[in-house]
Amino acid sequence: MKNVKIGFLPLYIQLYDDFASGLRPGVEAYCQSVKEALVKGGAELVAADICRVKSEFEAAVSLFEREDVEAIVTLHLAYSPSLESTSVIASTSLPVIILDTTRDFCFDFEVKKGSTSYNHGIHGVQDFCNLLKRLGKDYSIFAGHYLNSDVVKRVLDAARAVKAARAISKMKVGTLGGAFDGMGDFCISDETKARLGVEVNRCSGEKILEIKKSVTDEAVRREYEADCKDNGCNIPYEMYAEHIRSSIAIRELIKKEGYTAFTMNFRRAGSEVGFDTVPFAEACKLMASGIGYAGEGDAINAALVGALMSSFDEVNFVEMFCPDWKNNTIYFNHMGECNASLMENRHMMTKYFAYGDVDHPVYMLGHMKAGQGCVLNMLPNAEGWFDVVIVEGEFMQLPEKLESFPETINGWFKPKTDVCSLLEKYSEAGGTHHSSFVYGVNARSLSLFAKSLGMKCTVI
Repeated sequence: MKNVKIGFLPLYIQLYDDFASGLRPGVEAYCQSVKEALVKGGAELVAADICRVKSEFEAAVSLFEREDVEAIVTLHLAYSPSLESTSVIASTSLPVIILDTTRDFCFDFEVKKGSTSYNHGIHGVQDFCNLLKRLGKDYSIFAGHYLNSDVVKRVLDAARAVKAARAISKMKVGTLGGAFDGMGDFCISDETKARLGVEVNRCSGEKILEIKKSVTDEAVRREYEADCKDNGCNIPYEMYAEHIRSSIAIRELIKKEGYTAFTMNFRRAGSEVGFDTVPFAEACKLMASGIGYAGEGDAINAALVGALMSSFDEVNFVEMFCPDWKNNTIYFNHMGECNASLMENRHMMTKYFAYGDVDHPVYMLGHMKAGQGCVLNMLPNAEGWFDVVIVEGEFMQLPEKLESFPETINGWFKPKTDVCSLLEKYSEAGGTHHSSFVYGVNARSLSLFAKSLGMKCTVI
């Protein structure tokens, strides 16, 4: 679970301290319990004191800005008059995420006398949100009981999405072999690239060759033994060694140059200096180590995957391939690139490569891990910026062996909606053929990635 740094802002009312001070210990205990739940969920907490009046809110926001938190997470401990806080909140550039919860899970006919004072925070939330809306301050809100629902996870995932949005402008992408000729959906102008902030660099083939010379037989042997142990590798060492030597050299170049993401165009393999094999297995390993990746020279989606990896534990590069109309699923596949940590039935092999002048590359193959999550697609638009499409669903659990797909990377995705509607809406929005998949997150939380970057977001 990746931590995310948030500013925790508890809101209260001076009136209660002045005329009902006996409430304060119970309110503080409730506040502490929420803080503990946030920390348990992965929050690196910068916590303000309980705020009641404008000067206290000003001090809290100043603290959050100095600490450079990803977002402010608010908690109404009771009703809090909006004019004390909203002008201060509206003036900060920090995103605001509202945790709309209460102390008690059940508030029914038999609730304990006096419980109203500890459970009417939603009353203040409504005042607060109305004023923020009128002041033009964007915010996101997540409701539910903090101990008996997933609301804390949704709040923190929203903050993680903000963190990923901030991270994309810091991505440094290494490209090998340029971009696939004729693929237009991930082509963007230099102006758009600069606006996004992604740095793209061509990997030096000469540097790869130089590093390759320094890769020892001992290092190759260690890699081989680790792959045999961990990745089901039964390739004869003689067939394995030279390919993996080149892969290790590419890995070392990425580390040396400080790249946080990587992409390659397999069509240029064998025709460029240093690109003497297609490092399919290495792409799988790089993703597992937290390096972003996308195929065919798609630097922008490689940066997207890398940015999401900086915030979320389980992220993969994915492509939709074939619809199964009958069973309402879509087959996801790629030639040989999949996050190794998210592959089931993982195994390594060599096989014939028809698209370049190289010997049989080393592949890591298997099934995409089963689990719920979201496809996130970031697509260039006509205005020189990006839109986002998010698709909710799950990758299905597959049998250990698939007779029709013995030597591939396989995933069958079942969307929440029907496949016909998904494909129509996806392409109406302009979704591209390269995407990311984030496990264990819902669309409302993940949509803050788009919101933070001023991107239109379509949820399917």
